[in-house]
Amino acid sequence: MRGLAYAYSEPSITASYKVNNEDFQVREILNFEPDGEGDHLFLLIEKNGLTTQDVQKQLMQFFKLPDRDVSYSGMKDKQALTQQWFSVKQESRDNLNTDNLNSDKMSVQGVFRNKRKLKRGSHRSNQFSIRLRDLSDKADVLIEALQAISLEGVPNYFGEQRFGRNGDNVSKARQFFSGALKIKDRYQRGIYISAARAHLFNQVLSQRVESKTWNAYVSGDRMSLDGSSASFKPESWDEILAERLKIKDIHPSGPMWGAGELLSDDLCALTEKTIVSAEKELKSGLEQAGLEQQRRPLRSMPRDLKYTVENETTILIEFTLSKGAYATSFLRELVKLRPLEFSQERQVEQFT
Repeated sequence: MRGLAYAYSEPSITASYKVNNEDFQVREILNFEPDGEGDHLFLLIEKNGLTTQDVQKQLMQFFKLPDRDVSYSGMKDKQALTQQWFSVKQESRDNLNTDNLNSDKMSVQGVFRNKRKLKRGSHRSNQFSIRLRDLSDKADVLIEALQAISLEGVPNYFGEQRFGRNGDNVSKARQFFSGALKIKDRYQRGIYISAARAHLFNQVLSQRVESKTWNAYVSGDRMSLDGSSASFKPESWDEILAERLKIKDIHPSGPMWGAGELLSDDLCALTEKTIVSAEKELKSGLEQAGLEQQRRPLRSMPRDLKYTVENETTILIEFTLSKGAYATSFLRELVKLRPLEFSQERQVEQFT
């Protein structure tokens, strides 16, 4: 995320995060309630130090099912304490004991039946509880910034997780699109393609942040509905839409690049085309990858934001983000995060 513009100002305070997994907690909130019947078991699982795929594999082994019958809604961090939903195909109505799934790294918090399997992106939001430690200045200094973020939100950048170690995923995408890199694994191809798409979006958003229009209407904008993947292009901009933008019911959007006609027009489309055209290899590769043009909100609004100053150099921040928004992009506007290697060293000092 180097080189991307800041909405407020580049933070002067540094902080450690994920000193231990409990310092970074996430709870996934579904967009619906399981209906209580059907051939699919929904399991709410708490994991600690595991990837989402790690849990999926354990469920496949436990239930003796192929990966297509064990699904999840969203990906969650490994270095964190998280709760997320999984579904497994289980037609048998026999009483099922899931105690053998429990370990020091994962536990089943709830089991419910549902008629349909869990699809990717079925959650509405994620609740975060994040502790920042070893602040380089007093924690009280962050309160003004938190209040501003609570009112105006943050740029909805894709976080560093999307781009891999040292941002290598975008480089790999370039090699893949050019034919220099052959990738048989479908999942790995998807990671690189997603990184390329996210990179182009971040470049467009950064320009909008620089021009101070990331949270304002620009002629030709396509507006995203808050908390939804739906968007619309206003026939004309009026006071009603301006008020909806002000109360954060709608947000400007940016391109998730693919084939087909760009969904914005006028000045907005001109800006997007200019920025994306500078990345010819990624642009062409995405258009040929079978993806269609989509939109993503430029603004992310943290809801239910609250904080607790635990001591002069430690603060606990709790908030909720819509699915697809990154907590690290929220934190980026607040503090400079020390590399995780530093946090891991700090963990050894504190807990051994």
